[in-house]
Amino acid sequence: MADDARHRSRVTIGGTDYTLRGEASETHLRGVARAVDSLMQQIASANPRLDGRRIAVLTAVNLEDELIRLREENRQLREENRELREENRELQSKYHEVLVLLDEHTRVSPESSPRSGGV
Repeated sequence: MADDARHRSRVTIGGTDYTLRGEASETHLRGVARAVDSLMQQIASANPRLDGRRIAVLTAVNLEDELIRLREENRQLREENRELREENRELQSKYHEVLVLLDEHTRVSPESSPRSGGV
């Protein structure tokens, strides 16, 4: 991809300035940086004796854990969606079969029609 098609954003993460580049919008890049910085601050507050490198590693571990969980959840939801689509197809097929049977029944027994003058 050409470099001019990439977005660039100057951000601060963990007290250090970075220039992020990517295909995502500058707003997205800044949002990612804010989320990482916020998580680093939470970890640093909970563990005041940790140095910056360890805070960064724990941040990465936390983010990877969340990513793995979300990927698994996504996989499960996709599987559930696939199963529901299949069930929907089966139900639609049965519904159409019932409509055909109802139509055939109505044609075969006109005496069941209210207009036939029956009792």
